[in-house]
Amino acid sequence: MKTQLVLTLYNLLLFGERIDRKIFCQSNQISERTFYRYIKEINIFIMHAKQNYVLMVDEPDGVYYFENING
Repeated sequence: MKTQLVLTLYNLLLFGERIDRKIFCQSNQISERTFYRYIKEINIFIMHAKQNYVLMVDEPDGVYYFENING
């Protein structure tokens, strides 16, 4: 389940979706702490493999998205 959810998150972000933390957690029956761990793993991956992307978050809403820093 973990791998599938991490890949789902990554795929949604990569294709320009905005991920609402609370909605994602509720719909996938995971805690916010688990969500943060998954997001952390994605962030580490993009720092190494997708350096033109930055993981952004709109707080306090908890909406996550990728921003392409090269335009």
